[in-house]
Amino acid sequence: MKKILFLLLAIFVLFSCSNNAVEEKPKLVGMANPWTDCGTDFDQAAQIAGFTFPLKLSNFDIRAMKHMIEINFLLDEARTVCVRKTDTEELANNGDISGVYTEYPINEEIMLKNAVPLQVRCSEDKIYVMNMSASSGYYSAYCEYGMSFEEVEEIYDTIAEAETSELYSND
Repeated sequence: MKKILFLLLAIFVLFSCSNNAVEEKPKLVGMANPWTDCGTDFDQAAQIAGFTFPLKLSNFDIRAMKHMIEINFLLDEARTVCVRKTDTEELANNGDISGVYTEYPINEEIMLKNAVPLQVRCSEDKIYVMNMSASSGYYSAYCEYGMSFEEVEEIYDTIAEAETSELYSND
């Protein structure tokens, strides 16, 4: 009887161990990256986004997704600026398409020399995020290490030049 009990106990233990084998955990699948790297190919970015945004720059790279183009370029040896454009209000988060969620001490509207309003997130001496809207879309510029007011004006001028030449070339 003891042998039968021992045998049943051994079978039970073996059966229990086999059911507790290491189960494979399901692989977590994240959201697909919507961005496509385009290198320096404005035409590829335009095809993906559905609009053009040919900034005149050097040392840049472009990414695009449906309805948005992102251009990263060197502001100087140590700082990179990310400029984005969308042609649809659906992607504009109250006018902010920067993709930057960092809180900054100052959030305000400033005016450029030609009375163009910009929404900025900044500190006392540096602008980190700039957003604006125009008839041709929504724009943002972001620099992790901050930009001066003059640098923001230069970025605006570069955007305005690209959009103005774009408008005239289509007529």
